[in-house]
Amino acid sequence: MLNNLQKTVCALAVLATTSLPALAESIDVRVIGTIDPAACTPTLSGGGTVDYGTIKPTALAKDAFTTLAEKQLDLAINCDAPAKVAIAAYSQRGASAVNTNGTMETLATAPTGVMMFGSASAGVFGLGLDGTKGIGGYAIRLAPGTMSADGIAVDSIVANGNTTSWSKAVTGSLLNSVTSVRHASWAKTGTTTPIAFTTLAGKLGVQAYINKTSELDLTKPVVLDGLTTLELVYL
Repeated sequence: MLNNLQKTVCALAVLATTSLPALAESIDVRVIGTIDPAACTPTLSGGGTVDYGTIKPTALAKDAFTTLAEKQLDLAINCDAPAKVAIAAYSQRGASAVNTNGTMETLATAPTGVMMFGSASAGVFGLGLDGTKGIGGYAIRLAPGTMSADGIAVDSIVANGNTTSWSKAVTGSLLNSVTSVRHASWAKTGTTTPIAFTTLAGKLGVQAYINKTSELDLTKPVVLDGLTTLELVYL
């Protein structure tokens, strides 16, 4: 009888042990994704090339900087949904912008006596090198009075070094002689708050100046070689 009881207890104990649920492995469920802003694409007429053509040495000053005429390209920004964006300019020609004293910087102030878009203190990028000498420089701007967003005239606004403190762009210059980064955007006329748009259109102006010919080797062609990247920033 004792043996039967022991067998029964043992049997129950085995049944109880094998009836416990097995411990399962765990797995996480993660929910991810990204809400992208509208995609915007900038374009420039003429493939983005400003061509000053053939410049005769006789049209240039020997011991002074020579300012060339402003040339303009059509600028367009098209977005697949309304978006607030800014644009910034970055030189791809390194320290070749010629200063008043003849030294060169990546971003310089236009030399004394050189007016870029009517301003005596515009920021300029370089036109590349002729040997070890800078060929000159150029400024870029959003031409005032030409900008429209979704068919409505707008003001160009700028923020130096950030995208929070905006002011009206007087000359529309994309370069600032104080900081290497200037953001430009667009606002309703008379305001300074960036607006969202689907389509923007206007004119991009470029004005160049040439170094003193006494600094250049004119026994061979001197090729103007400015190159700037315009970068869109979503606000």
